[in-house]
Amino acid sequence: MKRTLVVGDLNVDIIASGMSLFPELGREILCSDIRTVLGGSASIFACRLAQLGSKVDILGKVGNDEYGRTVLNALKSNGVGIDKVIVKDDLRTGVTISLTYPENKALITFMGSIGALEKSDVKPEVFKGYGHLHISSIYLQPKLLNSLSEIFAEAKEQGLVTSLDPQCDPQGKYEKIWEILEYTDIFLPNGDEAMDITGTTNVSSALKKLGLKVKAVVIKCGCEGAVGMANGEIVNVKAFKIKPIDTTGAGDSFDAGFIYYFVHKNKSLRDSIIFANAVGALACLRIGGAEGKITEGEALNFIIGQKC
Repeated sequence: MKRTLVVGDLNVDIIASGMSLFPELGREILCSDIRTVLGGSASIFACRLAQLGSKVDILGKVGNDEYGRTVLNALKSNGVGIDKVIVKDDLRTGVTISLTYPENKALITFMGSIGALEKSDVKPEVFKGYGHLHISSIYLQPKLLNSLSEIFAEAKEQGLVTSLDPQCDPQGKYEKIWEILEYTDIFLPNGDEAMDITGTTNVSSALKKLGLKVKAVVIKCGCEGAVGMANGEIVNVKAFKIKPIDTTGAGDSFDAGFIYYFVHKNKSLRDSIIFANAVGALACLRIGGAEGKITEGEALNFIIGQKC
C-alpha cells in the first residue's frame, strides 16, 4: 500500500452547534454545544485516510502554542505521522470558528500559521519513501501557490501519484490552477469550484473539460452525490440519504475515502466513489471534521445497510 504525504493547512476548529437562529449584531444567541477540535482540510484528510488504514504523514506549520499542541496531539492520536510538521515560536496556530447548522455553516478564520508554508519547506528529498502526494486548500497557501506546479512536477518525477483538492478561492480567480493540473493525477473539486475553474455553467461540462487535462476527476455535488471521469469512463453516484449533524470536513473525508479505495486499494472508479460517499456521509454524523474514527469496515457496513 502506497504511503501518503499530505501537505497543507493545520489549524483548530472551534465549533458551535445547536443554534436555532443565526447571530445578529447586538443580539446574543445560545448554542447547545461548543468544542475545540482539529481543523484544516489537509489535516482532516490525513486523519480520515489514516483511520481507514493507510500510512500517512503530514507536512505543515503550527505555532508553539496551546492550539498547536492540540493539532499535533490530534494528528498523532489518529495515527498520522507528525515528524515533518514544523513548529515555529514566532507563529500563532490558525483558528477557524465554525457556526454549524444541519445543512450549512458560517466560518470565521484567523490565518495564523495556516498560510505560512513556503517552497523551501517542501524540499525534493521530502518525497523519498512515498507513493502518493495530496495537497489541499491551495488558496490558503499564498506563499506556496506559485511553486505548487514545480512541487507536483518533482513528486511525479519521483514516481508519486498526485492528488489535489483546491478548495474555494476566496477571490474567485483560481490562479495557477491549470499549471498545477498539468502535473495532477487526481482532481477532487466540488461542483461550484469545478464550474468556476472551467468557466462552464454545469457540472457535466466542467467534468468533460477537466477530464481532458487530468487522468481522474471526481466532482463532489453535496446531497446530489458525485460524478467522476477516468480513462474516458463517466460515473454518476447518488448520495446516501442521511440527516447531517455537522458538515465540517465532509468533502475532505470524501477525498480520503476515494483515495483509499482508488489509489491504495486499486478499486474501480464507481466503487471508489460509492465508498467515498459513504465516508463523507458518516463524517456528517459527527461534530468536527476528523472526530469519531471512521474505519473501512464501518464504511462498508454503512453501504450494505443503505442497500437494505
